[in-house]
Amino acid sequence: MKLGVRTWAGTARDEFIQLTEGVMAAEDLDDPVDGAVRSKVERISPHHEIVTVAAPAGVHRIGLVLPGHPQQQFIGLGARHGLHVDQSGRSLQLGADRAYTGPDCPPDMLELGGIPQGDYAPVPWLLSSRGWGAWVETEGHGARFELGDEVVLSTRRDAGPLKVHLFTHATPHARLRAFLKLTGLPPVLPEWAYGHWKSRDVYNHETEAQADFDGYREHDLPLDAIVLDSPWATQYNTWEFNPHQFPDAAGMIERWRADGVRTVVWVAPWVNLDSDDGQYPPDAESARLHRAPAPNYEPEMFVRDGEGEPLVAKWWMGTGSPVDFTSPRAEEWWREQAKNVLKLGVQGIKADDGEGWYIPDDAQFADGTIGAQSAWGHGLKYRRSMQRALDEVHPGEGVLFGRPGWTGQQAVGVTWGGDQPSDFWSLRTLVAATLTAAASGFSNWSHDVGGYLGEKLVARCPKELLLRWVQFGCFTPLMHAHGRFEQEAWTYDEETLEVYRAHVLLHERLVPYVRAAAATAARTGLPIVRPGALIGHRDWAVADAYGYGPALWVAPVLENGAREVEVDLPKGDWIATWDLSEHAGGGTVVAPAPLDRIPVWVRRGAIVVTYPAAHVARGLGDTPESERPLEATLWGEPPCGRAAARLVDGTVVRFRRGQWSVSEDREVHFLTRAM
Repeated sequence: MKLGVRTWAGTARDEFIQLTEGVMAAEDLDDPVDGAVRSKVERISPHHEIVTVAAPAGVHRIGLVLPGHPQQQFIGLGARHGLHVDQSGRSLQLGADRAYTGPDCPPDMLELGGIPQGDYAPVPWLLSSRGWGAWVETEGHGARFELGDEVVLSTRRDAGPLKVHLFTHATPHARLRAFLKLTGLPPVLPEWAYGHWKSRDVYNHETEAQADFDGYREHDLPLDAIVLDSPWATQYNTWEFNPHQFPDAAGMIERWRADGVRTVVWVAPWVNLDSDDGQYPPDAESARLHRAPAPNYEPEMFVRDGEGEPLVAKWWMGTGSPVDFTSPRAEEWWREQAKNVLKLGVQGIKADDGEGWYIPDDAQFADGTIGAQSAWGHGLKYRRSMQRALDEVHPGEGVLFGRPGWTGQQAVGVTWGGDQPSDFWSLRTLVAATLTAAASGFSNWSHDVGGYLGEKLVARCPKELLLRWVQFGCFTPLMHAHGRFEQEAWTYDEETLEVYRAHVLLHERLVPYVRAAAATAARTGLPIVRPGALIGHRDWAVADAYGYGPALWVAPVLENGAREVEVDLPKGDWIATWDLSEHAGGGTVVAPAPLDRIPVWVRRGAIVVTYPAAHVARGLGDTPESERPLEATLWGEPPCGRAAARLVDGTVVRFRRGQWSVSEDREVHFLTRAM
């Protein structure tokens, strides 16, 4: 591959929009030059090279130039919230590459490129259809990817030397695996991390949280966790329950836990001087607490500004300072506060925020780096601190649920796709983001069923969209229901409740199948959600269907009013789950999609292992995994007359020459061609 180097003088003038957490990228650049640079190429293996380029003072941006191709396609770069999975033809800056251009975008904003939104879960990693992959090893602001007639991968000089890993392994999956072996393979999480969680934007009082729990029980909906989102503490972020909002937090947690439901608490890596313009319950005492500085504000524990003082900034829940996780003392101080809450019985942490956009270039970290070099590494250190707290209090059982992205974050906990409005455009872009995130190594993935921001930001998710979203959520590793408005299924109508219940129940039943796929991801990097690029699909960048584990092909319904979808099936033979019809892959089929159904096919000859519906009707509960009853379904005649499925606990279910067998002493119900 012929490579070149290019440099530019200039200045950056990115603008951060605090209200929407969007960054508007802007630079003033001189014409590119072949300036004096120092470059080095290291051959690590036959399929892995590292190109390092250092530039002299006066250079603003350093770029590595690769050959383009008119038919070249690209996937990766983390969660790209757009209508397309293929990123070819784009010029984008990570951390500043998301804008709402959907149906409710004002025309004047549309002319400017849309409403800037938080660029959640970016990763400086790229897969090309021309047989290579690239990881730009940087944590600084300004990583850019020009994917046009020529390919330019560039960073700002202030971030340090440009360092690009090039991978030329034979398949996209092999290239992804090589990247993840360097940066971290996704873990297999506890069962409840793959279940169904419920949350609201604000629980104004403990009684509202209890109402969600009671609603699930009253309406026979499976439930595995309740997330106490912002706010729940006395201020942002004290790690102390607000007694006016949760007068018996310990009792509530214990009561839920006794019925098989875990508690997760929200946090952001800030401690506030003023939380008055954040969210807080409506009672006078809670308002009084949030007007005061947080009592755990310790100036020596925070990132410093350019003058060496604690960095004080306005973020979306007030004004405060970000914790410096490069300081061992500060990390321990933060982690020990978290552990005090976890010891009450809380088993999960929703680690919100942590993106680099709040860290200015001149910010100073305790490890000697500045924001220009390491702003986007802040989120991984934050995640690791929270995961360490969980491991120390709940070893093997705690779950981290995080929002930020960048290199390495795929290896810690679950990631969710950020905030979406409740419209079909946003659902379509979320599916595309799910696929690009998967191609970047995110296997443990989730999103807010129904959309977090609501319809036009003022109303709850419409019924049809909610049902299509819950169907997509059914075939996502963690199914998480969360929003600003009343979106509980039982508040709509009986049809909504029935369809919602059926898909939550199916999601719970699929947990052993999904965790087996998670184990594959932990070994090989092949994620649970499998975009076409990773499995040899003829449409390298298909944006409206995906593999789910080794045996399922899923086609979410992404248009309002649609009652059928046209789907491009991968190669092989497939069985439709709704009528058991058989279809040859490698071409398109039209599938019926009534309001109560998402089209799903099973690869012919596959064994899909699930839990019986009755066993998980209330949720996963606490039965040890190795003691759970199983259902094993064989979908059609397997090649050579035999098939097998291995579960995370080591159980192997086999079918050979008409006979079933199981490696362990388990209660297993065997079925053929029926789910």
